[in-house]
Amino acid sequence: MSDQALSKLRVIDLTHYMAGPYCTKLMAGFGAEVIKIEPPKTGDKMRGIGPFFEDREGPDRSIPFLWLNTGKKSLTLNLKSREGADLLKTMVKDADVVVENFSPRVLQGLGLDYPALKKINPRLVMASISNFGQTGPYRDFEAEEIEAYAMCGAMYATGLADKPPLACGPAVSQYSAAMSAYFGVLMALFARKTSGKGQHIDVSIMECGIDQVENRVTNYLQLGKGSKRGGHMYSPWGLYSCKDGYTAVIGAPFRHWTKGAEMFEEPRLLAPEYHHVRDRVQHRKEIDALLQPWLDRHTRQEIIEAATKRKLAFGSLLTFDEVMASPQHKARKFFAEINHPVVGRQKYADAPFKMARTPWETTRAPLLGEHNKEVLSGLLGLSANDLTRLQAGGVV
Repeated sequence: MSDQALSKLRVIDLTHYMAGPYCTKLMAGFGAEVIKIEPPKTGDKMRGIGPFFEDREGPDRSIPFLWLNTGKKSLTLNLKSREGADLLKTMVKDADVVVENFSPRVLQGLGLDYPALKKINPRLVMASISNFGQTGPYRDFEAEEIEAYAMCGAMYATGLADKPPLACGPAVSQYSAAMSAYFGVLMALFARKTSGKGQHIDVSIMECGIDQVENRVTNYLQLGKGSKRGGHMYSPWGLYSCKDGYTAVIGAPFRHWTKGAEMFEEPRLLAPEYHHVRDRVQHRKEIDALLQPWLDRHTRQEIIEAATKRKLAFGSLLTFDEVMASPQHKARKFFAEINHPVVGRQKYADAPFKMARTPWETTRAPLLGEHNKEVLSGLLGLSANDLTRLQAGGVV
């Protein structure tokens, strides 16, 4: 028996693309048995989205898919067929969790929404991740990451002040929704220990994107002020050039600013007019000009070491080679080597966080339909003839 935190859980994964698969990836990493349900022949649409390993397309060569689906089992199942839907319902009887990210009408139309599955298994915890949630006037709208990022308000603050707003590089709204669903599931499972009942968790990707707005929302709600694009709301705070590249100067925690200011060997930074946070914001350009000469004389590593001694959270912009060689990543064993039958042995970003007593384990993503026999025969008790018939009928 595994001693991983979620090793006693069985999760049915009805997700695709990004937000849902990352949620269930976290569960698999901490030991849950995650059975990923994919459409026969095509599979999760992420299998067809690049970049691809060695620039060659294929259902098992998509780099995003390989990373987002580590540790899972793949079962192909046509949920639009009556027999496919019935097989899923049979699996739900002994499942702990179902995670899905279809459009709100889809599972309802298939008779597989939470009210239907709850009748089969009252202890079931189900998380539904959608663009705008299961209710409300926008629930049936289609959206990609760029729309979610814009509508949550984050794009208003991204980009240069004199230019149009920009989308953020990473799909931050997708991953925020995935984490919200993950923690929501864990809390519902914890509550189930007392109540004996499951819950339905409704996650809106657009609403989760508001996490990215941070203090700007507080400023608007409390002061009625909308922050403008073009730099962080605090100062100094941002990416600055230095002797060998770029470094992130962050003037926080604010209580350590005086020690930080001394580091720059510029007495004018300690002047009374720069003492308070609001003062530094008002004199942003002047402070930046006072910081730059010292930054130009020092390397990224020198700057980080000097800041760390003064309890300031600075950073630096690294190349991918530097990231892979980082002594911090090596000490934490952040990159794991995983062997895959199609792409071979490759390095993967490993656990996003670690727990002292319950380890994380990264194992490879599944081939399409790799576990059909294991699940249908071993778990559901179907015969070899049943499998042949289901495959011939397009059910699996």
